[in-house]
Amino acid sequence: MTTATRSLDDTTVARHQIANLLAAYLEAADRKDVEAAVAVLGQAEVSFPAGTSHDPETARALFTKLWGNPTKHRHDLSNLLVLPGDTPGTWIARAHYTRYVLTPEPVLNTLGEYDVVVDEATWTLRRLIVTRTWVQA
Repeated sequence: MTTATRSLDDTTVARHQIANLLAAYLEAADRKDVEAAVAVLGQAEVSFPAGTSHDPETARALFTKLWGNPTKHRHDLSNLLVLPGDTPGTWIARAHYTRYVLTPEPVLNTLGEYDVVVDEATWTLRRLIVTRTWVQA
């Protein structure tokens, strides 16, 4: 965790921007919209338990693989914590996520975490690390 300090206004803006970035990704995930996910994460270093990406081409391949199953799902985000990054001009954030599979009734499928690094100048994601604490057997 960083010890850097920033003004409340800066932190409020960062929290808003990061929440919007994560929401844009989750909306793409819930629609299984590969191109929308690439628009949000195509330039970022992305790590899922099932694979990684670092550019638009590998992001497209990763999300196509992740969302190949036609079963609908929904993600919810909670516990968003936003802090100044260790590198000037960056912010870091952590959040919990839940993933429900709609079969057709919602069934809790995954509990996990997102760790992100965001560039303050462009409000783009530099890194997303996805971990899964629990997955339904």
